Amino acid sequence: MTHYCLDACSLINLFCGWGGIQELHAFGDSWSTSRTALAEFTEIREWCQDGSIIRRPIDEAAICGGSPLCVHSATGDDELATLSRLSMVIDDGEAECLAIAKHRGLILVSDDGLAVSHAAKEGVPAVSSIQLLIEWSNLDTTSKPRLREIASRIELLARYVPPPQSPYRAWWDSL
Repeated sequence: MTHYCLDACSLINLFCGWGGIQELHAFGDSWSTSRTALAEFTEIREWCQDGSIIRRPIDEAAICGGSPLCVHSATGDDELATLSRLSMVIDDGEAECLAIAKHRGLILVSDDGLAVSHAAKEGVPAVSSIQLLIEWSNLDTTSKPRLREIASRIELLARYVPPPQSPYRAWWDSL
């Protein structure tokens, strides 16, 4: 079983794309986020029936309900020292997720280039939400037809598009 720790940006991207994160069940893996990263996810953009997009508050129960996601806080001297050091160079949510991933042997899930760069420096494996979507679509080929809609939802609701230098940008653009 693989263990992942999602930062706020990846969590928001997957939540917006899928319309929730229950799809994480399809992987059969272990999923975590940090208390700080979850606290950064306070509102969601969603489509109304008239086609407009509105913002509405969202809470932990609405995000995590029915999903396999566990919420952790950095604990112990080593995690807290790493968190403190990383918080000087990356956002607090990414720093806590990366500290937890480093000291608990997890894979960081992030779409933040700076966080991924620091993960590499810390010796922590990292994947993007786009890599997870590709893997998810390969687990069940009936999900492939949904990818275009999922990418559109991520672009419009999460306001994310892989950067031009991303190795997954061509795949994204093909959708």
